[in-house]
Amino acid sequence: MNNAEEGFYKAFEDKFRGDREVIKSRLEVYLPFVNKLKETQSEAKALDLGCGRGEWLELLRDNNVVAQGVDLDEGMLTDCQALGLQVETADALEVLKKTNNESLSVISAFHVVEHISFDNLQILIKESLRVLRPGGLLILETPNPENITVATTSFYLDPTHEKPIPPLLLWFLSEHQGFHRSKILRLQESKAYENSKYPALTQVIEGVSPDYSIIAQKKADAETLIQFDSFFNKDYGCSLNALSTLYDEFINNKINFFENEILKANKNAEEASRMANEASKEAIEANRVASEANKVARQSEQELRSIYNSRSWRITFPLRWIGFQIRLVRDEGVKNRLKALFKKISSVVLNKIAIFINERPNFRYKVRKIASKLGLENKIKEIFKISYVVPSSSAKANLPVSYDQLSSGGKSVFLEIKSLIDKKEA
Repeated sequence: MNNAEEGFYKAFEDKFRGDREVIKSRLEVYLPFVNKLKETQSEAKALDLGCGRGEWLELLRDNNVVAQGVDLDEGMLTDCQALGLQVETADALEVLKKTNNESLSVISAFHVVEHISFDNLQILIKESLRVLRPGGLLILETPNPENITVATTSFYLDPTHEKPIPPLLLWFLSEHQGFHRSKILRLQESKAYENSKYPALTQVIEGVSPDYSIIAQKKADAETLIQFDSFFNKDYGCSLNALSTLYDEFINNKINFFENEILKANKNAEEASRMANEASKEAIEANRVASEANKVARQSEQELRSIYNSRSWRITFPLRWIGFQIRLVRDEGVKNRLKALFKKISSVVLNKIAIFINERPNFRYKVRKIASKLGLENKIKEIFKISYVVPSSSAKANLPVSYDQLSSGGKSVFLEIKSLIDKKEA
């Protein structure tokens, strides 16, 4: 790589890889494996291939592990040299091939395998198996193509990338080359997605762990291997399958909810339709009953009118009247009935007298005058309902006390006189 290329890649890493302390915190996920390895092997040594700025080397040194790094980019190594880390400018595979058998405890390559060919990847894994001590660890970290955003966009941001490597392929290669066991660690997923019971579609696309690593362990005695079981049995990160399963569950739950709501709505609609049909039937029946009742009422009215108009009804009227009077006498008593009869006859007679008097103004005046002398004026007025007018040919005619008390002839005369008076006044 020439100086221009070296300068580009260091600037590129500084821009997009992240702050040094952030990278170191991400790499701490491997320390439990390394610290356990220190307990099982004396003087644990590590080799970091493509060490770059040396974050992993610094973390190993802080945890008392002797580590060496190699990289072809001298610009990247300037940060390592400034920190006093043991590094050299060299080809990683060449250094690995020259390393003695079973001389190292840890071999690591962070974001290296996506830069090399598949043939060289197989060589790297095979040579690592030779160089590692029994129980030793190979750590290979790379972008995770399970993350759809990584696989379609961010992976190709680095122009030196060859092609993404699926987790199962790297896992299979390590075991195929002879490692005793391998573990896939999915890394760097957003903490915001961890608490999401049901992810949104955006989370399915972006939320899968953007990086992953394979930790492969060389075969060792059972006593050594069992100490690492808890690390290899643990699940790490978030897979595409896990998120998509949760998303499918969320969608299925939504579908089931809406299907149930539709079923409820259909059931309610059917019930409403049934009730409407019953109400319609009841309305029809009520109309029928009402029609029958009207028909019966009309028939009864016609029959009653026929009875009233019949000769027998008219002939039997005196008998019915006598029968009615007998019932009144029986119900009210003879005395009360006679009083009522007298009152009725008196009312008729007095009404006739009043009409007679009111139709004769001169006579009405004389009656009033006599009644006034006797002190009976108010009583006569009350009994006969007489209005008293002084007769005069020039005087304006007054109206009777009650228009209704006039005879038909009197009413006609009254209306003519009133009309003439009204015209004269106008």
